[in-house]
Amino acid sequence: MRLMLLMLCLLLSLSGCSSIVYESGLKKRDNAMERRIVELINEARAKARKCGSKYYKPAKPLVWNDMLGQAALKHSLDMAQNGFLSHKGSDNSSPGDRITKTGYRWLIYGEDVGQGYRTPEEAVDGWLKSEIHCKNIMNPEFREAGSAYAKSSSLRIYWTIVFGTQRQ
Repeated sequence: MRLMLLMLCLLLSLSGCSSIVYESGLKKRDNAMERRIVELINEARAKARKCGSKYYKPAKPLVWNDMLGQAALKHSLDMAQNGFLSHKGSDNSSPGDRITKTGYRWLIYGEDVGQGYRTPEEAVDGWLKSEIHCKNIMNPEFREAGSAYAKSSSLRIYWTIVFGTQRQ
């Protein structure tokens, strides 16, 4: 059964649909594009840059964290399903609420969201052009990240990246 579902997913992905695997009734995604966002963020962090008037030295690369990825996916899906762009969820949740629900024990966190970008490259480029989003990207206090995207029924893409550092 699982093999049949994987084959169906492969066929759907070849036809231009997003790749989704159903497992125990839950949707699981191939997160190559989500991980690409973190790769691009790390490329940006490797270079010194100004975000608005503040200068940032190069920052250490972020490490992918599945819990932060889950929080990002939950929020991207919520925004896509309900047609809004905000850090506040449709259930009034904050990024901290969503991160905590995954079990991530955060010391600090940040979140960038966006809509309408067609690729991870466009999303990261857009965030780097925005002072507040750029400051999150370049913040040397962040150690980990997880990102996600979701398409609305009108095919508008909603992007989320969640940055964090865990408590020791």
